[in-house]
Amino acid sequence: MGEANPGVRIDCYVLFESHTDAMDMFARVRSYGVDARISTTPRQARSSCGVALLVPSDQATQVERIAQEESLAYERIVALPCQINPKRDVYC
Repeated sequence: MGEANPGVRIDCYVLFESHTDAMDMFARVRSYGVDARISTTPRQARSSCGVALLVPSDQATQVERIAQEESLAYERIVALPCQINPKRDVYC
């Protein structure tokens, strides 16, 4: 993943039907050493609001493997250019 936009960091968002599924996946993949974060679901991935798991594109295959081995529920994984604006205001 990420080859279509050379020089642009690609992140992967794991989408879920429920917050509980996201938290279960988060705990399991972190225990395997995956650099995962809980995130809001970007509008480019789905129009409704929700929670997603943000993982680097080079770890998306590992997340899929863990999900299969651990029978973890998720809808799909969406690869998008980095959505985080490093110049945004920080309040805390």
